[in-house]
Amino acid sequence: MGSALVHGFAGYFDATLYKDIHLGIEPSVATPNMFSWFPIFFPLRTPVCVHPGSPLEVHFWRCVGSMKVWYEWCVTSPSPSAVHNSNGRSYWVGL
Repeated sequence: MGSALVHGFAGYFDATLYKDIHLGIEPSVATPNMFSWFPIFFPLRTPVCVHPGSPLEVHFWRCVGSMKVWYEWCVTSPSPSAVHNSNGRSYWVGL
């Protein structure tokens, strides 16, 4: 298998609420008929080339201000990127 060019990351969740009761949007185990939460795409300004067997390390932060909440992210390996969506510049959700 060859190198991969990564353009971003898909964001889903699956939460265990109690014992075998879960809630989530991860496609293979998504809760049926749930319309409250949606997946998110975390794009990279510059795609990252990842070679076979090489690690890809990315960091995500959920940030909150007095009026909004947003995510920030950056790649740290194989080559560092700038922080994306700093201070909710491109996307945020109002509180």
